[in-house]
Order: sequence, then C-alpha cells, then structure tokens
Amino acid sequence: MLAPMWGAVRRLAGLATAGVLAAGLAGCAGIGQPAPYDSQGINGLVIPTPSPDPDDFVDAVDNPWLALEPGAAWRYTVTEDGRTVGTIDAEVLDTTTEVAGLTATAVRTTTDLDGADRDDRDVEETRFYAQDDDGNVWLVGADSFPGASWRAGEGNAEAGLAMPADPRLGDGWLAYRLADGREPVVRIEDQSRQMVQTRDEAGTATRRVYESGVGLVSVEDLDAGWLAVRER
Repeated sequence: MLAPMWGAVRRLAGLATAGVLAAGLAGCAGIGQPAPYDSQGINGLVIPTPSPDPDDFVDAVDNPWLALEPGAAWRYTVTEDGRTVGTIDAEVLDTTTEVAGLTATAVRTTTDLDGADRDDRDVEETRFYAQDDDGNVWLVGADSFPGASWRAGEGNAEAGLAMPADPRLGDGWLAYRLADGREPVVRIEDQSRQMVQTRDEAGTATRRVYESGVGLVSVEDLDAGWLAVRER
C-alpha cells in the first residue's frame, strides 16, 4: 500500500466528453463507453505530489498501458491534411535516473516536422517515469529542448500521474505541477478493453490513444492539426 502522505482522493470536476478516435485507429466516434465511476479520484492517490516515498515504488515500468522496456525504440509517422509531414522517434534509455529518490525510467522523443515556421518543428524531450507498487505510472520529471526542465521535489515541482493501474472512463488527474503555475489536466474521454483515449491541455490540446500491451499508439495535436501514428 502507498504511504499516508498520498492521502485521500483528489477530485477533479467534470467528465470529458467521449471523443472521436484518431484517424486510422477507429474512424468512428467512440471505442466503447462503460459507465463512469461516481468518484473521479485515482485509486485513493493525491495527485500531484512533491515527494513520493521510494519505499512505495518498484524499479521497472511494466504497466500494460505504458510499459517501458529499456532499449525499446519505435517511430510515429506524422500526417497533416492527408500528407506526411515528419516523424517522432521514441527510445527508452538503457540507464535509469534518480529523481526524488526514485529509480526513474527515461524516454527520449525527437520530433522532426517539415516547415520552418512551425513552433514544434524540431523538439527533443526526455521524460522520466516511475511506477509505484500498485502499478500506477508517475511522471516525475522532464527535460525539453526548447522548453523547460523540471524534477519532482525541486523548485516546487510536483510529480503527476502518467497512467493509472486501472484506468476508468471519466477519471481525471494532473500530469504535473510546476512553480510557474502550469498544471495540465488529463482526462480519460473514451475507453474499451484494449484502448484508452485521453485528452490533456498543456499549452495545446492533445489527444492520446494507448493500446494494452503496446503503449502509446497515437498522438493528435488538436490545435496544430497533425496526427502521429505509431508504426507497426
């Protein structure tokens, strides 16, 4: 069990409306809509938290919705208005990083999009994840170029949830909290046995689709208008 400092359930108001799956993955509205839970808290956790207890965490990230095996690598093809505009490459680094006393798994992504006027043309980001012993995956830090870097427990930054052990339609949580006031909310807006679809607001509105046993299979930037689909 988690230590008491994770405390009582954090409630987030409002349910996200079930959305349309990313093109090529479903093509029709919805991927199955089980009834939402009355409580929108995530397994009794306080989210976010500045100081997770290392005794409550394991070394590997093997949540079936977001399994991160060291050395794994994959690519997303990015399309916009029916044409290919670039790629996003992801790699789980072989070495771990200590963050707030936790053994964190690092995932480096490199975005390469066509168009010199794009704000998201060339971005490299490394995110750090840790899994608690109940199977919840936490985002505990990030390095972004260009962009901000942060670590949980430093400079008032707080770790948030990346993927619950038991995702449920209607659940909502904070992805992280930073001293500058950024605290993006993630909500599960659609779900089936094999797929979970989330939407978050972190500067731009983003929709993500996860497949059980595979991980993140698509990312859609709803503001910029591009869709990244994982190559099989």
